[in-house]
Amino acid sequence: EHEALLLKQQKLLQTIDRLRLQANDENRDSRIRSSLQMMAAPKRWQMSDGEIAQVHTPFTTRAKELMELYNGLRLPLLSVDERLDVLLHVKWTVKEFDCNLTRDIVELIDREADMLNRGRSESSLTGLRKRLANLFLQFVETPEFNPEAARFQKVPQELVLRPNVRPIEGSAQTIRAA
Repeated sequence: EHEALLLKQQKLLQTIDRLRLQANDENRDSRIRSSLQMMAAPKRWQMSDGEIAQVHTPFTTRAKELMELYNGLRLPLLSVDERLDVLLHVKWTVKEFDCNLTRDIVELIDREADMLNRGRSESSLTGLRKRLANLFLQFVETPEFNPEAARFQKVPQELVLRPNVRPIEGSAQTIRAA
């Protein structure tokens, strides 16, 4: 009787933990979705006549494009061709910049494309896709790549040290800047 009670208690605790983890994932996804939508939202300016004008700036347009790419990376059940198309667009976007973060993203994209072309199962790609989505989210939340993200920084930009975002010495961008 005592063992049965302990077993039942253990099962209930496991259920509580599982539900807590699931809720944390859902809350994280919701927070990310919300902040990406706020970055992509048009600026609202009140006109002299009292009307509100909504204006898409180059920064909000860029944020919207990045949000759509991130959402594309997270879409389940795409065909192989659709997934490769999303990967190609993400690759073109990050290759505008040359730093460790973008190189890591390109490497993961190339690895996933190779595995897709070899016919690997969806389940074997889950971890790789999660890593790719997280790295691309880091890209989207970096003001150097998405200027609109600067408004959402918790720490002032000059205090943040991001070694993965520094241009790689001798790259095309560094040479052009000189």
